[in-house]
Amino acid sequence: MKLRIFTILILSLSLSTLFAQKEKAKVKKSTGEYQINLSQSDYSEQEACKACQEQAMIQAIEKAFGSVVIQGNTTSIRNTNTGETVETSQVFNMIAETYVNGEWVKTLEEECERFTYNDEFWIKCKVKGQVQELRKPQIDLQVKALDCEEVTCETFEFRNEESFYLYLKSPIDGYVTIYLADASVSQRLLPFANMPQGQLNAVKVEADKEYILFSKEKDQLGLRGYIDEYEMYTEADYDQNRIFVIYSQEPLVKPALYEAGEDEKVEMPMQMDLVEFQKWLAKNRRYNEDMEVVRLDITIRK
Repeated sequence: MKLRIFTILILSLSLSTLFAQKEKAKVKKSTGEYQINLSQSDYSEQEACKACQEQAMIQAIEKAFGSVVIQGNTTSIRNTNTGETVETSQVFNMIAETYVNGEWVKTLEEECERFTYNDEFWIKCKVKGQVQELRKPQIDLQVKALDCEEVTCETFEFRNEESFYLYLKSPIDGYVTIYLADASVSQRLLPFANMPQGQLNAVKVEADKEYILFSKEKDQLGLRGYIDEYEMYTEADYDQNRIFVIYSQEPLVKPALYEAGEDEKVEMPMQMDLVEFQKWLAKNRRYNEDMEVVRLDITIRK
């Protein structure tokens, strides 16, 4: 994978919650429809009906307020032998996320039916309800990928075994969690791996304070005993990754993670399947209008 931990230290963190006053969002009536082929899925009929309802609701929200697909910037790698420039956007496109710009408020009508088509069983659901527009938080979250412990060291291209740091500054108090993803898995970089179970949802950051993250020397979070420091790691000639910096005024409930496969040479952060990470991110985006996600696309070369 992409990052390995080469230092682990230990301390404690107290979390608090900051509530922000929200402006009233637009509410509309909308309808949606979705169907699932039971004969070609692993769903039970009850599970298929529930999934079908959820997708119909999402379609209704998208119809009312639209959606956005986020793919990040295209990165180019220059072949030093031939001089040829190779576009590498295809992997980043695989890390794209789609968000609907609203949330379901109230169900007004609902109808689900089972039917047969071409000797296969299907579930079809129709819904009508009230949907509410999500307001994008106006938060100027400043984030930079660094290869040294100074803000002037911003870069989007790293060498194998090069140190990785992150600059962060928020205009208001809040909570931050950070992941790094490739085309198959996503690794959690913050909170740190050995923090107590009750502190693994997010890390508190203060307004207008400049942070250099993943540095035990800087340690502006006051987490010296828990800090993981990272260095880039790849077995390929070059690798492509996306950093997700996720901010919220309340700590998000973390997704289920698992340990990476053992490697005698490196220790890896906790991780999860990329598809599951996207689902977790999209779900939180729909139901938390204070949430802000900053994406940085980076490459690693041997």
